Formats: sequence, structure tokens, C-alpha cells
Amino acid sequence: MSNIPETGKAIELINYDGLESSFRVAQRKISPLKENDVLVKIAASSINPSDLMFIRGLYGIKKKIPCGGGFEGSGTIVAIGASVTKVKVGDRVACSAHYMGDGSWAEYMVTPEYNCIPLIDKVTLEQGATFFVNPLTACGLTNISIKEKRNGIVQTAAASALGKMIQRYATRKRLPVINIVRKDEQVELLKSLGSEYVLNSTSPDFEKTFTRLVKKLDITLAIDAVAGKTGEDVFNMMPANSKLVVYGALSEEPIGVSAGSLIFQRKKVEGFWLSYWIADTPPEEFSEIVKDAQENLSTDFKSEINKRFTLEDGYKAIDFYKNKMTSGKVLFVP
Repeated sequence: MSNIPETGKAIELINYDGLESSFRVAQRKISPLKENDVLVKIAASSINPSDLMFIRGLYGIKKKIPCGGGFEGSGTIVAIGASVTKVKVGDRVACSAHYMGDGSWAEYMVTPEYNCIPLIDKVTLEQGATFFVNPLTACGLTNISIKEKRNGIVQTAAASALGKMIQRYATRKRLPVINIVRKDEQVELLKSLGSEYVLNSTSPDFEKTFTRLVKKLDITLAIDAVAGKTGEDVFNMMPANSKLVVYGALSEEPIGVSAGSLIFQRKKVEGFWLSYWIADTPPEEFSEIVKDAQENLSTDFKSEINKRFTLEDGYKAIDFYKNKMTSGKVLFVP
């Protein structure tokens, strides 16, 4: 560790109000490495919807304040703990933050080795900064349909970066996708990108068209990033024996589910959190998924980069992303 500085610049969260005054750029002390930890010199880190929930205290975890922000990034390993065996100093990696440790919006991040994925040569560090959250979530959600033979996917918030990935990946796997959006321009956008089935949930004939289409395609899986009335409506319109998988709550509202749907129509509702899915996936299977995702990172799992910011830009970058979430990824580049 002789060439590693004692501190590194980071964006710190000083309360969970989500306001500009909630953030500061500070020199944070670099923590001593535990035996399974690595120290990553961050090249780039991204902002995701989960980050927007976290900074307002609405995510499933809360860290002790003050804490570093950011869940995913990429960089080069510059130090390793005594028991680390799967990565080495000098490796370029995609990395995620430990749920109670450092954040990725920083110059350096300490994280367990299992939160690092070595990048293959053709994947750039900038591409690696968006590898964890969206591509792996797209794989996890799509594979539910494949493993359970549910014949396809219904997805809400389909114009998002993740929604587009799911459409591309599902197409390669020969699964039909019914995409649900809220604006006509989003319908046109997705159709221009090759999506066959795109429905506007605000159109007068939405329910009738959806019901007919989901029956025709015999799809019994819906994945939902919105929750609230959107998730509830999709759940109610799905046929018997369907499952709704909720992986986000953009509406910040609960989902109401009727007992009758659960009892008499044998419908199910369950949640999806990427961390749990990674832990539950057998290592060999996960390695194959990671390999496939990296090989197709410039096609199926491509992330358009909208804008790059320095750490000093802090809240400015977060506010920019918040208002342009469907226009591409926003990166911090230390």
C-alpha cells in the first residue's frame, strides 16, 4: 500500500434529504483492507434509479451518515487483502459497492473481491462502469421467463436503458416482449429500435389491446419497475397463473393486490433484487452469464452515455440525470 494515498476524493452524503445541501465533496480516509477486500482506483461510476432512491433514504438499505454515494463503477485494482485469490493487482474490473461500505462516486473504493468482475480486453473501463446494474438485471429478469417457460415478458418502463436491454436480449433468446410506456414518442422510439409490441398505457384502448395481445402470445410473466397503479393494473390484466416480478418503485407507491387474484387465479407477486439474484445463482451459471454479457456489451447490453461529470459537479450531475433518465447514462469520471 506504499504508493496508495491515505485519502481519496469522494462525493459524500451528509443526510437523506436528497437536496443539493445533502452532498459535499470530501477527502475520505481509505479504509484498511480486510482479508477479502480489494482497493479499486475508480475510472468511472454511473448514476442509476436505485441511487436516486438511496440518496432520499427510500432504498432498502441505509448507510451510516456521512457515507459515500454510488452503487457501481469500474477501475483498476491497486491493492488486495491477504485472502484474495480471484483477482489481482492490475486487473481492470467492473465493481459494485458493499452495501454498508464505500460508494463508487469516488477516486478509490474498498469492496469485497466478490463484488468485482474482471473485464475482458474488448470491454473499456467506461463500458465496465455500467456493467453491473443494468446488464445483469436484464439477464436475471429475462432468465426467469426462460427457466419457468413463461413464453415471453411484459415490461413496464420499457423506454428506460434497462427496458431496451431486456428487449434486445429477449429478442436474441426468441422471446416476445410486450413493452408498456406512457408517451406516444416512447412508442415511436421503441418501434424505431425494432420492438414489435409497444403499448401506451394512457391510450383509451390500452386495456383491451393489452388483454388481447397477452392472451395471443400466451405470456405469463410481467416485470415491473414502477409499482403503484401501473404495477397493480398490469397484475390485474395478466391471465391466470401469471407472475408479477417487481424490481423497482419509480412511482414510490405500494401495489394493491386482490386476494381473489391470488386465490382463484393462482397469480403471484415477488420481488427481484440484483444482490440476492447474484448470491442465489450457482457460480458456474453466473460465470456463463457474465461471459455472455461482456461479449455482447456493445450490442444487447449497450449503454448510451449521455454526459460525463467530475466529482466536483456532485449534485449537478445527479439533477441532470434525474431529469433525463431515458436519454442515456450519466457518469462520474474522477
